[in-house]
Amino acid sequence: MPVTSSAEQARERIAEIAVTLRAFVSAAGALEATLLLDQGTAVPPLVVACPAVGPAILGEGEDVVQLDVARLAAAPLSVPLPDIRPLPPFEVDAVRAEITAPLGGVEHQARAVLALAEAFPGRSVLVVVFATSDPETPLRLVARAGDPMVLALGEEQFEMDAGWPGG
Repeated sequence: MPVTSSAEQARERIAEIAVTLRAFVSAAGALEATLLLDQGTAVPPLVVACPAVGPAILGEGEDVVQLDVARLAAAPLSVPLPDIRPLPPFEVDAVRAEITAPLGGVEHQARAVLALAEAFPGRSVLVVVFATSDPETPLRLVARAGDPMVLALGEEQFEMDAGWPGG
C-alpha cells in the first residue's frame, strides 16, 4: 500500500476545494467564489479564488499560483453541495443600495453559501459574488460558520442579524 506524503495530501485537498468551488459557482450561476481557508494559527490562510471561467488562483502568504480547475482529476469534497440553483441577475438600485428582485433570491443563495462555508474548518471565510442588473454593483455574500453573514452591494456592506437567513 503506497504511503501518501503530507504534501501530496495537501495538494489533493486543494484540488478538491477548487473543484468544489467551481461546481458551486456553476450550480449557483455565480460570478466567482473565494475561500480563505483557515489552516491554523501558525500558517497564513490559503486563498482559493475560483471564477466561473478560467483558472483558479491560489495564494498563501506572498506565493500565488494559477490552477486549471477543468484539468484536475480531483472529485469535489465529500460534502454534498447545498440546494442551489442559478437565478437571473439581481435587480438593484445602486443609489439606494437596495435589491428589488427576485423575491427570496438573496435568502436562497445566502442559505447555500452559508451551508458551504460550514463545510470548511475553523475561521474559514467564503465569499460568493453574484451578478446584478448593474455590472458595477455586484452582490457579495460573505459567510463564516458561527458568525452573522455579511452582504455587500457594491461598496456598501450590511451585517445581517444572527441566524439570518434561517432555514
